[in-house]
Amino acid sequence: MKKVICLLLAVFLLISPMVFATGSEEMKTTEKGADETVTITWASWALAEESLKPTYMAMVNEFMRQNPNVKVETVAYPYSQYKDQIIISAAGGNAPDVVHVKEEWIPPLMDLDCLLPLNEYIDPEIRDDYFPSILDGATYDGNIMCAPWFNSPYALFYNKTLMAKAGITELPTTLSELFEDARKISALGADENGNKIYGYLQCNSKKETGVGYNFFPVMWGFGGEFVDENGNVVINSPENIEAFKAIKGIYCDKISPNGTDFKDARNLFAQGLIGFYYDIEMAKGAIALASAKGNEFEKEYSTMVIPSETGPDGYGYLVQHHNVVMKSAKNQEAAVKLATFLAGPEVLKILFDAGMGKMPARESVLSLDFFSHPESPLSQAFINALATARPLPTGNDKFILADEKIADTLTMLASPNTDVEKAVANLDEQVKELYGQN
Repeated sequence: MKKVICLLLAVFLLISPMVFATGSEEMKTTEKGADETVTITWASWALAEESLKPTYMAMVNEFMRQNPNVKVETVAYPYSQYKDQIIISAAGGNAPDVVHVKEEWIPPLMDLDCLLPLNEYIDPEIRDDYFPSILDGATYDGNIMCAPWFNSPYALFYNKTLMAKAGITELPTTLSELFEDARKISALGADENGNKIYGYLQCNSKKETGVGYNFFPVMWGFGGEFVDENGNVVINSPENIEAFKAIKGIYCDKISPNGTDFKDARNLFAQGLIGFYYDIEMAKGAIALASAKGNEFEKEYSTMVIPSETGPDGYGYLVQHHNVVMKSAKNQEAAVKLATFLAGPEVLKILFDAGMGKMPARESVLSLDFFSHPESPLSQAFINALATARPLPTGNDKFILADEKIADTLTMLASPNTDVEKAVANLDEQVKELYGQN
């Protein structure tokens, strides 16, 4: 099906070459009088989530308050459909003007030649305020292709109530201890309503992007790698085989539920049915919304750095969020203004106050009091996680397809009949073929 969609898009681009033409009058920023309002559109999957929409709309309202001549209309797609909807609309030349993206989605959009290079649009003062490493990640062939927004490190959520019931008095300091504690929690059986309790949750549904690379903290924790320093695929290693064997035992022994996505993970954790799982800080809002106890449920859980097999300071990954501006935007200057505004102190403060603290892309923002002196111990754990968090290896434009292959392998591991060594070797071959390394 995906091949068919790609073929149709290719045909569309072939017969409609002017859709993405640069420099055409209709794509230039429309001149408006001082008192005339211009309209731009902004898309984010967060706007489709009930727990997140009020916070994200607060950002939009603050931008319009500071820029009364700009009206922002929002576009929302559910996360599971978001990337495909953006790519399809971009191919058709009718994408939203500004689009919230993850870093790994930028190469596929660049292949469509639909993104506006921002070098000449970004205020030099803002450009110089971005962390150099983050700006480097937003730059392709010398062109700034997106406005960096924020970083989200992953940390381990744990249910204190379930731990106490299972007789666990200390936090795990290695992955082996984590999985051992997970087994103790699973041994509790079921809650008072007969719902099964799981000690740990590792997503393996193929419905969403990111399920595959969500396994990286376990791979890295066992000493394995996805690619080496030269970008060569190195999945078939003894360390990675051990990591996949460990997670196969977790699935097959029913320590983790099978077939879950990120929304399932948050809902099950909110119901008190999961002992451990890792997530980003913004998950707190979704957990509170899904819990019958609301914000009071936060008293029953906390967060910590994901451990590795050799110690407590393991490796979560950083999800880097950006905003891209489409060439098809009729008011490009206003669109860039919104894209850069979202990384500023007002928006990061809105996120922090909503319990969705993010690590900023701009140096000046990180120095503000609400980052340097967090009140919540949950927030402190995510700040601690930054010390060892790793960026995703998204340099190859086939990374998203590789993510799907890893998710396929995780799904296979839920079957007792799956041979781990063969599955890992097959995964290695498939990704090398995708990357042109066979």
